[in-house]
Amino acid sequence: RSYGPVGAYLVATVLACSGDEWTGFVYPSSANLTVHREIGVFKSLEACRTSARAYLADLQATDSGDYECGRNCRPDDTLGVSVCEETLR
Repeated sequence: RSYGPVGAYLVATVLACSGDEWTGFVYPSSANLTVHREIGVFKSLEACRTSARAYLADLQATDSGDYECGRNCRPDDTLGVSVCEETLR
């Protein structure tokens, strides 16, 4: 059974959306979470964690800073922040 161009489009869309993306956020000071840096988008949670830890080390903030990785984040223009499906450390 063939679903035509619409079916092919839906399958392609589902396949394109099936992979999670992880966005890294680094906080140079865990005492002030309003100051943060977005460090990029990664294919895996572990890649995000590794990059965030390295970024904190470069800032010499491994003891004073913090980070989080957000899954499938999208900018929310009304809030002025990124909204993620899930955030993990």
